[in-house]
Amino acid sequence: MLDAIAQLPLTFQNINAGVATAPEHAADLGDLAGLSPQEMKAMVERFAAAGPLFANSEVTRVFDPPAAEKVVRLADKVRQQVESNGWMTPAQARARIEQWQEQAAEQGRDNWSENGNRVVLSFFDYTGEWSRPWEEAGYEVWRFDIQRDEDVGDVNAFCVDFFSDWFGDFEGKEIYAILAACPCTDFSSAGARHFAAKDADGRTLKSIRLVHKTLAAIEYFKPAIWAIENPVGRIEKLCGLPPWRLAFHPHHLGEDYTKKTLIWGRFNADLPVAPCEATAGSKMHTLYGGSSIATKNARSATPPGFSYAFFQANNAIDHPLMALANRYDMLDPAAVEAAVQAGLSEDEIKDLVDDFYYMELDYQGANDALLEAADAAPTFSMWASL
Repeated sequence: MLDAIAQLPLTFQNINAGVATAPEHAADLGDLAGLSPQEMKAMVERFAAAGPLFANSEVTRVFDPPAAEKVVRLADKVRQQVESNGWMTPAQARARIEQWQEQAAEQGRDNWSENGNRVVLSFFDYTGEWSRPWEEAGYEVWRFDIQRDEDVGDVNAFCVDFFSDWFGDFEGKEIYAILAACPCTDFSSAGARHFAAKDADGRTLKSIRLVHKTLAAIEYFKPAIWAIENPVGRIEKLCGLPPWRLAFHPHHLGEDYTKKTLIWGRFNADLPVAPCEATAGSKMHTLYGGSSIATKNARSATPPGFSYAFFQANNAIDHPLMALANRYDMLDPAAVEAAVQAGLSEDEIKDLVDDFYYMELDYQGANDALLEAADAAPTFSMWASL
């Protein structure tokens, strides 16, 4: 699928020299002509029809839209907490985030063997903030950003051979999460006045291609957790994303400013919060205005409170049922839950279902194996106690 995406017809112009843009736009994609909105829509439709990314329900549900009850607006959760307890002071919020940081570090000390076999891929990760908690918890974290490495960091280069040649497909370790803060400059509603020019000169389509490369990597690895971050704008419409799952402002998570951000993907959106008053308002363009790469990096930096809250809600140690149910997403969640509640370990569940699941595509056989093992587990425990 990665190679199929790389071959999609792209017909937009090279970016004019001197136009401030995302670093990833510097990639040379050949002699390209501008697209009209109608042509751009047709390109997205071709992408969606190019392969099993969204349509193939036989092998994965990784791109299923979130159920209504799984969509979270943190503003609602914050409102309830503030009504009960009031706003946190900045010091109280920092203390809560420090507690989350310590819990991540504790996993790094106590669960390093389990977490060390899990890989997190973080795309467009210049600062490393979003992936930092995972690294501290002992996950094997790989960050990709063209500003850090023009070869390995270029998401435009992603394909099957890229991951096998450079990383040996991570030596067979589980790709547990893919995090992606895709460049937003051509999608964010804050820059809507520039949309027409960006659509005409090819910048928009280059940004779409980066999102499609990200989605292709997600389809290839099928991680338990994946998330794409962007401000409110047109990324969902132009890139064919499923509906968003989480909406938040940084002040919900310990900061003092507003910046409505949406997260698309497969993850637990019920994040813990550290609500502070937004005393600085929407400070992004007052403090970090301009079109330079440095100011764009400052505007797009991931708030630490969000990074650690996201880790709290989505790590495999604290959420084993979610981790396994997402990994084996074609199975009956009730069968996976029965196995977990019966006390079967992650390795025992893998041994039971992997051949059914990956080799034979026999999902009913895997369900039956889990249910039989869950039913037998109390008997084993009884005999072990005699």
